[in-house]
Amino acid sequence: MKKAYSKEKLLDVVPLSESTINRLEKKGEFPKRFYITDGRCAWNADEVERWLDERQANSPEIFGGKKPPVEKRKYRAVRSAA
Repeated sequence: MKKAYSKEKLLDVVPLSESTINRLEKKGEFPKRFYITDGRCAWNADEVERWLDERQANSPEIFGGKKPPVEKRKYRAVRSAA
């Protein structure tokens, strides 16, 4: 390992929220953190980069996830700014 990411740097590199990273890590779907001291953790930069490369390689051409149903969207009247 030549480089490690702090939590702040990890959040800059990986475009996910902290809670999503924690959830994926708990499920074993994200690289595990390690502790440098009792109060400081880090992630192996090589493992994180490899994880991102795998996600990109396995990314579908077209979005296949759930989209919110547009027909159920609620519309509200907009007040004037005056």
